[in-house]
Amino acid sequence: MKLSPYTLDLSNSQLRKSGSLFLKGPIKFDWICSNIPDPTSRLVLVSQAFMDMEGKSEISLSQKIWKAADISGKDARHRALQNLRSGVSGYEVILRPGRASELKKRS
Repeated sequence: MKLSPYTLDLSNSQLRKSGSLFLKGPIKFDWICSNIPDPTSRLVLVSQAFMDMEGKSEISLSQKIWKAADISGKDARHRALQNLRSGVSGYEVILRPGRASELKKRS
């Protein structure tokens, strides 16, 4: 079945508008940790929440953020950062030897 050009334009317009919608909480970190199985996804959601709360586009990945995302252990943190660098667009990981890494949202 082929759709008319009008229907295609309408559908594309609706998709563009839905991309600017947002989710309004409260969504608790406990809910994120128990319902999002992927540690990298949890880290992005929790970090973005902290960025939004602080009104910043970057955040230091301190112990507070790792605990809120329920990611413990050096290996798990390393894997999450590695996945963030390779598979998540829109964010940049800034490694700072001897200090907490930083997560920056790209514009």
